[in-house]
Amino acid sequence: MDPFSQPAPGHRGHAVARTVAVLVLLIAALVGEPGHADPGDFQAMPGLWKIVTRVFEHGKQGQPQVTWHCVDESPDPWVEFANLPVPGHAQCERVDQHRSSTALSWTVQCQGLMDAARGQVKFDSAEHYVARINIKGEDVVQVEGRRYAACTSPKD
Repeated sequence: MDPFSQPAPGHRGHAVARTVAVLVLLIAALVGEPGHADPGDFQAMPGLWKIVTRVFEHGKQGQPQVTWHCVDESPDPWVEFANLPVPGHAQCERVDQHRSSTALSWTVQCQGLMDAARGQVKFDSAEHYVARINIKGEDVVQVEGRRYAACTSPKD
C-alpha cells in the first residue's frame, strides 16, 4: 500500500465513528459529576474494636489509653473512626474532608490554635487501622485500632 494513498471510503467512516465515540466518552468523564463514596463502601468490618490512643506533649509520648468500641453494620466512618480529639482544644471543627475506601483525611480548625491540625486514618486491612492528628507536622495524637470479635449486644 502506498503511504500517500487514501483509505477506502468504508474504513474512513469507521475511523471517524470511533474517534467521535472516544471523544464523547472523554467529555462525559470530564464533565460528569465527581463520584462520592458511599459510607457503605468504606472497607472497615463491623464488630468489637480495641482502640489504643497515645497523646504526645512536647514531643513525649504519654501512657497508652485503651478503649473498646462496637462498630455496627452501617457506620458513618467519620463518626466511627475519625472522631479524634486535638489535645488541649475542646472547640474544634472539621473543615476539609477527603475519603477513599481505605482512608480518611481532614483538617481541623480549633479555637485558640493558630495552625490547623490535620487528621488521618489509614486502614491496611478491614480489621486494622492507624490514625494520627498532627500540628505543624508533629504528631499530637496517635491511634491504633484492631477488630477483635463480633459484638454480642448493642451495649458492647
